[in-house]
Amino acid sequence: MTECPTVDVNMLDPDFVQDPYETMAAWRALGPVVYNSHHDQYMVMSHRNCSRVLGDIRYFNSANVLPEMEKAFGGPTFLGTDGARHQTVRGIWEPGFERRTVEADWTARIQRIVDVYVDHFVERLRSGEPLDALAGMTRIIPTVVTAQLLGAEEDMYEDFIKWSDATAAVLGARLDPTPRGQEIVAEGTAASIALNSYIGGLIEKHRAQGASDGSLMAQMVFDDFASSMPDREILANGTMLTVAANESTAQVMAMMLYALGRHPDQRRALVADRSLVPAALEEVHRWSTLTQSVLRFACSDESQVEGFTIPEGSAVVTLLGCANRDPARWDDPHSFDIFRARKAHLGFGFGPHICLGIHMARLEMRLWLNRLLDKLPDYEIAGDIEFGPDFTLRGLRGIPITAA
Repeated sequence: MTECPTVDVNMLDPDFVQDPYETMAAWRALGPVVYNSHHDQYMVMSHRNCSRVLGDIRYFNSANVLPEMEKAFGGPTFLGTDGARHQTVRGIWEPGFERRTVEADWTARIQRIVDVYVDHFVERLRSGEPLDALAGMTRIIPTVVTAQLLGAEEDMYEDFIKWSDATAAVLGARLDPTPRGQEIVAEGTAASIALNSYIGGLIEKHRAQGASDGSLMAQMVFDDFASSMPDREILANGTMLTVAANESTAQVMAMMLYALGRHPDQRRALVADRSLVPAALEEVHRWSTLTQSVLRFACSDESQVEGFTIPEGSAVVTLLGCANRDPARWDDPHSFDIFRARKAHLGFGFGPHICLGIHMARLEMRLWLNRLLDKLPDYEIAGDIEFGPDFTLRGLRGIPITAA
């Protein structure tokens, strides 16, 4: 058996997080599997191999991820399970996230939300006020959409932002043994408890009403299978959905501003031809890849990647950002190009755990980008752009912009 190449890299190092692509490309050149002794993890980097690891639960599963999910969200979620239970719990919400349902039920509602917040942001920007588009626009829109999905009251939107941000940060800090890392975990735990408490109130309200109003939490309360689930599992799934929907969509929107700010010629092409918007959104997701890594565990003595057997029980990290710049799949993969031939990327994941809200996120981003291009066809990035400390969810700290 071929010996596995080994590296010793701290994936929480700020320099690595700021720009990990050259380092990951060097890892890919070493072989199909590389062991990172710093985190005791086997890393997989090609598009083909990442897809296989994420898609085949016979050999790579999420079983050992469940404790991390419970720490982050206050209970078990379908993100931390595989097989029948994963499909059953996910299936409670899945019909409402099908493409036709999302387009029919949510297009007008999301358009109203987008119009309000984009127009207000652009009005402030044109008045000369310096603004961070992440804090002032892209973080708000998906939070409002998610809150409405869950059936939350309008006066809770700001708390939803605060709670989801703090809870999401735990996933990146889990590998950080420093005092700051532990502080982030403590803050995230407190936020998760607060969010669970609020969602618990929604559950009690629905039970008292005795009938579903169509919101996601009501669907969970009145589902036959969910009636056998402990409340902590129902709460945790609500919290998980809130965090996943808010953080991911907000950051990909911010990445869109960043990418188009760096490539104004392509932004002008979008302004002139809106049929390019769907391709542009997918290219941003491929090129920037918010979810840089997804953790799985080898669960068989036949867990292999291109003939290399990964020891059973070992942590296996699929590096999706690296896979999305795989030269075996894309020509000139490090370039941002909204005109490139469309090929499926891994920005939304792959396999049974692919993003539940993929169609909702695409709809939100499409409506948002079209409105923004209407109201702000030209803008400039104002200052340096920094990425946050988390490699797992490699998002921007902010995106300051000015009206051109």
